[in-house]
Amino acid sequence: MANEFKEKIVFNGLIYIVVALMFICFLLLSTFPGWHEEVDEDGSELHVKPFPSEAVTLACLLALGASSGFGFISILWQHVNSSATATMAEILTYGAVSGHVGGVAMALGWLSIGLVALVCVGLWVMRLSISLVRNLTDE
Repeated sequence: MANEFKEKIVFNGLIYIVVALMFICFLLLSTFPGWHEEVDEDGSELHVKPFPSEAVTLACLLALGASSGFGFISILWQHVNSSATATMAEILTYGAVSGHVGGVAMALGWLSIGLVALVCVGLWVMRLSISLVRNLTDE
């Protein structure tokens, strides 16, 4: 009965979408420029790290935002489904069967989505700070 309930309520496709969007974001983040050396007019070497492209940063931010949203919906459905299944099994058997939701599994799910959201906020702050620095240096 719990398996039937799970099959009709939970849609695993959202988790696959989250993984695909995170993979796309990981590929886009790998295109960010790294440190390189330049020689200035005095002949001294400078270590320079240029800013990433605005288009790539925006694409990463959109992928992370969508991944956070889909992940939140998916983990919320999983949490509600497991709690409802445990309660339904206990009620239908008049207390003969006791179901418990795995706290560690729920914590890992919520923690993973929280970390994706944290990366999304970090990338947004980075994008804002880069635009602020560009605006200050252009003036």
